[in-house]
Amino acid sequence: MSLARPHQFLAPPPSLAGRPPGAAIAVSMRAAVQALAVILAATVVSPTAALAAGPAVERITWLTSDNTGMPGVSDPTGVTGAMIRLISKHWPQVKHDILIANTKRSWQMIENGQQVCRANVVRTPDREKVAYFINTQLTPPPQLIVRRDQVARLPRLASGEVQLPQLLANPQLRGALIDGRSYGTALDELLAHRPANAAVTFYAPRDFGGRVLQMLSLDRADYSIDYDMALVMAGDPKGLVSAPIHGASDLVMAGIACPRTAWGLEAIRGLDRALGRPEAAASLRRGLMRWVTPETQAHYAAQFDAFYRERAKPSKIEP
Repeated sequence: MSLARPHQFLAPPPSLAGRPPGAAIAVSMRAAVQALAVILAATVVSPTAALAAGPAVERITWLTSDNTGMPGVSDPTGVTGAMIRLISKHWPQVKHDILIANTKRSWQMIENGQQVCRANVVRTPDREKVAYFINTQLTPPPQLIVRRDQVARLPRLASGEVQLPQLLANPQLRGALIDGRSYGTALDELLAHRPANAAVTFYAPRDFGGRVLQMLSLDRADYSIDYDMALVMAGDPKGLVSAPIHGASDLVMAGIACPRTAWGLEAIRGLDRALGRPEAAASLRRGLMRWVTPETQAHYAAQFDAFYRERAKPSKIEP
């Protein structure tokens, strides 16, 4: 496009013939403004186009426990490593790093808004205040893990379920729990209101809880709370058994958490797009079921079916 030189006047169109010269100048200025608007519009990228151009999230740092040395686990990154491989198939533009961090430190980093995410964490209302979530697993409820020689001392109902408030009120039985971990809303509430003299100690191990189970085996503690599958993943430590806890029979929702920031929202949306498809849901289900007993699979079959049917579709992520 060639523009008139500053001192070159444009001849008025025939429709302006006989009008004052100022009218022609006004029309010329209006035409120039319109031309400039067209040029600017061509150079501005709409927000929708910007999002379509590529992922806003270029790198995700994943926080995970140290699974080195766990029996039956060949990959020290555990669930996180498997999750990254699955996500990378459907969101290849994003680079992934892994940082070993225990549960307590992980949540401190998420609360601080750092550009990190953590997989396989329990979803609770309190955590939703500081993190965005997508659901990836529906897991069997936590169990009481106890040394076999202490089973007779447990306060239990006729059904065999352990009465946790009475257990916490017994200072003679030593509990060992994970600092910063959620055991589900029901158990979190009971633990928060435990007696002042409860003989419960909270630890922050690098791993997901295997070292705490070792403490039980070595008679450094009498009981802990963990998932039944934790015993399988730890190689079925000798002398440890599990028992159901009264009032905590519901399946527990777990998933990926990223900080409640603009970056975290974009990360969660991208992760959900990657996992919201049938093949990803099937992979997630296989990953969980390898650690769940056939009896538990059969007991919760309808709920598992419903959950993974929804996981096979994109979720609605609210900011």
